Amino acid sequence: MKELLPLLFKNPRIAIFFAFISLAHLSAFADENYIGMVKTYQPVADIFHSGVKTPVDVGVKLYPGDTIITQAEAAVGIIFMDGSVLSLGPETRFEIVDFLFKPAERNVSFVSKVSQGTATFTSGAIGRISPESVKFITPTTTLGLHGTKILIEVK
Repeated sequence: MKELLPLLFKNPRIAIFFAFISLAHLSAFADENYIGMVKTYQPVADIFHSGVKTPVDVGVKLYPGDTIITQAEAAVGIIFMDGSVLSLGPETRFEIVDFLFKPAERNVSFVSKVSQGTATFTSGAIGRISPESVKFITPTTTLGLHGTKILIEVK
């Protein structure tokens, strides 16, 4: 490493190259935190991640705190890391409040908020390991999971 330091200071291209490689590794680590992925969609829908609006597309990764909003005639299909499947219908607002999946430690949670629209959910491993850890919050009630499939409609 001592031999590289003089090269880094003498040649800025080498320093930029190493900085780029370091940043690439950091972004790869950050990406390991995703909890689900968009598998299907019919436009137009958006994802709000850390306040930034991104159009939905196949392969877009989801993180805790993300909000998905579908427009009229839109639909989004999502698969989560535990194998749960979520389908959102037109004019739906869905927020991932909390998602934790550490099955070896039996430390699991899936809490979401449906403010409007429709959602169908088929539970995955979290629902099998700890059904009481799956919750859907709506404007009027909180739904728990008792079974494998649910349909939610909020007007």
